[in-house]
Amino acid sequence: MPFDAERQRLQAPHICVTVFARGLLNHLVTRLYFEDEPTNAGDPVLQHVPDHRQATLLARREPGSARVVYRFDIVLQGAGETAFFNL
Repeated sequence: MPFDAERQRLQAPHICVTVFARGLLNHLVTRLYFEDEPTNAGDPVLQHVPDHRQATLLARREPGSARVVYRFDIVLQGAGETAFFNL
């Protein structure tokens, strides 16, 4: 589990995502969190994202599969735009 050394707190399991695309002058950075992870509530990075934008960082579990499958859509602009981080 990732560790926030600055505050000495654990972070929720997540995947760092970097988006490179034609037409983007700079790459975009975001995080993918798992919707059914109980430690999301205490994750220091996720808690800095406004409540109404946090859902854009959550991968949704796909029902009906023999394996565990999550879906994460990245929206570059407009309604439901994924929250991106300025690093």
